[in-house]
Amino acid sequence: MGVFIGSIPNNTEEDVKLAKDILNGTVRTKNARKNLERKFQDIFPKKDIFLFNKGREAMHFLFQSIPLQKDDEVILQGFTCIAVVAPILWSKAKPVFVDMKRETFNIDLEKLKEVITPKTKVIIVQHTFGNLVNMEEVRKIVDEENNKREDNKKIFLLEDYAHLFDSTNKDLGKYSDAFFFSFAQDKAISSTQGALLVMNNSYKKLENNLVEKYEEVDEMLEKDALYNAKYITLWDRIKRYYFIVDIPFLKFSIGKLLLVIYRLFGLIKKQASSSSTEFEGTYKLSDVQAKLLDQQLERVEEFNEHRRNISKIYTEGLKEGFKFNKEEIEGSSILLRYPVLLQNPEQVREELRKIKVISGRWYSTPVFPISTENLHTVGYEKGSCTEAEFCCRNIINLPTNIEVTEDIARNIVWIINSVGKEI
Repeated sequence: MGVFIGSIPNNTEEDVKLAKDILNGTVRTKNARKNLERKFQDIFPKKDIFLFNKGREAMHFLFQSIPLQKDDEVILQGFTCIAVVAPILWSKAKPVFVDMKRETFNIDLEKLKEVITPKTKVIIVQHTFGNLVNMEEVRKIVDEENNKREDNKKIFLLEDYAHLFDSTNKDLGKYSDAFFFSFAQDKAISSTQGALLVMNNSYKKLENNLVEKYEEVDEMLEKDALYNAKYITLWDRIKRYYFIVDIPFLKFSIGKLLLVIYRLFGLIKKQASSSSTEFEGTYKLSDVQAKLLDQQLERVEEFNEHRRNISKIYTEGLKEGFKFNKEEIEGSSILLRYPVLLQNPEQVREELRKIKVISGRWYSTPVFPISTENLHTVGYEKGSCTEAEFCCRNIINLPTNIEVTEDIARNIVWIINSVGKEI
């Protein structure tokens, strides 16, 4: 069936069956969110947790409670997704982009220090691809600044764990005021859409009571909740026919045709697009999503161990110029995607397609997927993050999900070493 880096890559036959059973009514989802909340509470004890339909909705909920106001500044790295920037814009605040380090694909902490101003209200730290930032060092930077400020002017530190979920790492979120995880269709575990916001004790200083405010968040309509199960069944069909059945006289497969048709009729949607800047409301995670996610959560350690193993094959097999030289403590990061920088990313991607591997291009623009000519519309100034822009031009992401066998990983290594041009 092939390997798809971004289209329900973790879903197994059991997940597809569950989605079908939810749609035909043989599996009931009532109280699934409550059951899932209890499991997350066990993972993150003594913290308040809130489940949302999307990560951007979780962020907007939080920003309303800080509260973010017009002209407040929110610092984040260039080389990110529009889903992170959108809730800043919804809050009428100003995104301030900081360059990254190409060795880690994470925010450059020295440059972070340079852009903090009296208007800085929030700092968002993204753990790109699941590669962990040194949060103890970030906390020192924030505390040094906060010691000079009154309580109502202090900087709020938010961690973005959208690219990983590790239930065994007790240090996640240790140094931040809040942190969140994404459960979108291309993330470490998935309910097609979904997010978890976790609050540390520091949030008690916020103006609003989040527990009471969360009760006021809308529930999803049934048809919107069921979309998450339908998405799984439709993408399963696309993937089965994506490579193997060609339409006569056209370089087009039935799977690709299905993808076009499903998107044309709104049956499946892109998770991030230029329209993501439009606010569509904030919703709680539905019971349908919770049921789907619960099954994935049971296997998260298996998924993570597989990602570590595949990443190790890449690191050991790739030429030195293609290796991802991580700076974090060995074993602490779990890579959702393995990043490689080279001169000819599109040529390599085309060669990978020939062995039925769809690789990725996170991020081909500093605020993905906003085109270069439209970056100004989301507050990004071209040329302001030169390292990020360099990586955008030259990056390719290799899959680490359960669809990737060890043999496939070695074939990927061989193609990159053979076709890739070192920088």
